[in-house]
Amino acid sequence: MELVIGGCFQGKLAYAEQELARRGILAGTEEIIEGVQIRVALEEGRTVRILNHLHLWVRDRMEAGREAELMPGLETLLLKYPDLWIVCDEVGYGVVPVEKTERAYREMVGRLLCFLAQKAEHVVRIVGGMPMTIK
Repeated sequence: MELVIGGCFQGKLAYAEQELARRGILAGTEEIIEGVQIRVALEEGRTVRILNHLHLWVRDRMEAGREAELMPGLETLLLKYPDLWIVCDEVGYGVVPVEKTERAYREMVGRLLCFLAQKAEHVVRIVGGMPMTIK
């Protein structure tokens, strides 16, 4: 598994697509799923190369009161797709939100990224379209 992180609109998905193409693994648009489509992709048995916007899946599950599904869902996903590229915005920078739910969301994204970073073969942070290898 590969983890690509960075701020919003920094070129994370483009980097993942370029790297897969460079390695000769074509990631067609049907092989890229959005975070909120994780459950559907697992149920349909789709070929998935890139999971984009993991943070939006976290927000969706938390707003539905189903945050307990997050870690088991990620573990299932990693077992089914061991070569998956996961793309996620870093949401823990900047002003700390006043709302408790927003703070909990940021904390959950951070905890999941820590879990994924430990499991990942490589972790790359994208800033201004430029990759910085962390692991």
